[in-house]
Amino acid sequence: MKRIKEYINSGELLTHLFFGGLVLMIISIPLSRFMMSVSQFMLSGFLILEFISLDKVKKYLKKYPVYIHIFLFLPTALYWILESIISIFKRFMRKENLPAIVFASLYLLHVLGLLFTVDFEYALKDLRIKLPLLVLPLIFSVTESLDWKKFRTLMLFFIAAVVAGTFISTFILLTQEVDNLRDISIFISHIRFSLLISIAIFTLAYFITRQAGFKKYMRVIFILLLGWFGIYLLLSASITGIVVLFIALFVMAVHYTMQKRNIYSRIATVVLILAPVVLFVYMMGVVTDVYKIHKTDLNELDRLTASGNYYWHDTTNLQTENGHYVWLYISTDEMRDAWNQRSSYDFDGQDSKGQLIKYTLIRYMTSRGLRKDAEGVTSLNPEDIGLVENGEASHHYHERSVFYIRLYKIIWEVQQYLRTGDPSGYSAMQRIEYWKTSFQIIKQYPFIGVGTGDMNIAFERQYEIMNSPLKPEFRWRSHNQFLSITVGFGLIGIIWFIFGLLYPPIKAGRFNDYFFLSFFVIMMVSMISEDTIETQAGVSIFAFFTSLFLFGKKDINSI
Repeated sequence: MKRIKEYINSGELLTHLFFGGLVLMIISIPLSRFMMSVSQFMLSGFLILEFISLDKVKKYLKKYPVYIHIFLFLPTALYWILESIISIFKRFMRKENLPAIVFASLYLLHVLGLLFTVDFEYALKDLRIKLPLLVLPLIFSVTESLDWKKFRTLMLFFIAAVVAGTFISTFILLTQEVDNLRDISIFISHIRFSLLISIAIFTLAYFITRQAGFKKYMRVIFILLLGWFGIYLLLSASITGIVVLFIALFVMAVHYTMQKRNIYSRIATVVLILAPVVLFVYMMGVVTDVYKIHKTDLNELDRLTASGNYYWHDTTNLQTENGHYVWLYISTDEMRDAWNQRSSYDFDGQDSKGQLIKYTLIRYMTSRGLRKDAEGVTSLNPEDIGLVENGEASHHYHERSVFYIRLYKIIWEVQQYLRTGDPSGYSAMQRIEYWKTSFQIIKQYPFIGVGTGDMNIAFERQYEIMNSPLKPEFRWRSHNQFLSITVGFGLIGIIWFIFGLLYPPIKAGRFNDYFFLSFFVIMMVSMISEDTIETQAGVSIFAFFTSLFLFGKKDINSI
């Protein structure tokens, strides 16, 4: 921290404590939301201590006897703290801190939104969540920037924390029954965690280069960790994380190709251009699997089961599973009797995922090309029975990779949405409904928005006006940060928001910094499909790394 003789930082204690607070903060981001908050309080406390005048403390201690201190210490300490905070803000408001002031003004935007707010309880909660937008740029801009050695050490702690998070999640995946892959990320949402992995990947990529100053054996370890992070993204089927990573890699490759124009950057650009092509071809294969139809003459359907009971056929519902029509050849009574003989899960009850087991069974048997009758249930092997009990609606989900399964489910969700018009429960399709609702609200409040606290009220009302097909439990907000800001603060707010994002790095010349640019691209892409800064974890990630890369390190690192 800055060495100013009149303040309590003549020694190195506060410097070490402050750096320790940064380490605690950066390892808490992927591992503990509670410690994330605690570390920000610690950093704020160390900063206040730094700006308390040592001379005034000495004079106070000498001026009064000990028994007087008992009565005066608390009000005096509060006065010192207030005086320190005023000194901090005076330092913060200096001209050289203009980029940090502009960035911190994003918090002021939310404060001004109180003028148009009805729900002050939610507004105050939102302001509390958004405090990192004010606190972190202030802290980093008035303290001494980290040199390369300290910055490098800090990022190594971050990588170690992310590695620990991936190991814990993988352990959960391998040792527990997981209904939803999102549940393996127990410390932070799976989407936020995938963004942190992307940041760690770019950091490792820089550390592998010779200019980072690491020894050869360390660079080998970094290469292995890069591979592990890639494997984890595939294991966790984090589509958002993978898409964000590829777009960020492409933007970075193009940027450095235009700057350096060397053979390595050009090769990287070509590879990254081809990667989406390969992914597209792979996706088309999955689309083919979802949409393929086994020929069935709907006019020549068998009427009776092998046991002589009537089948039920719904020829108006053309839902398919693995190319077979789901609602043909169904004998519910036969299925019930046969299933209850083979499983402890009641046919009319629920599977492990809380779904009605009869519907899981119907879809699963359809995916195997079986008729939904006693004979079909009898032909299922014990593994099939277990999969149905665990809520697996297709044998594809067991036989293919988790990445294939995630893509298959997304495309299947699109198919179902186009067929029924109901996006409920389909995360990708729900976003379309969220965006449509957001645009309708923006039309009603185009210039100043609905205010800081009235977002939930506005969305609830608009869903009712639109008679949205979304079920109440799925009626959420924008899931797009730019739309979310526009809904809250109108066109004036979104212009302010974009200015607050772009001006600081332009003024500070940080778009040439590898770490900031890669992080900035990751955040901007994530904001398209997520309300990135509407949660404690999201806003802390955004504010911390933006402040660190813009104001908290001395060097501009380019490749």
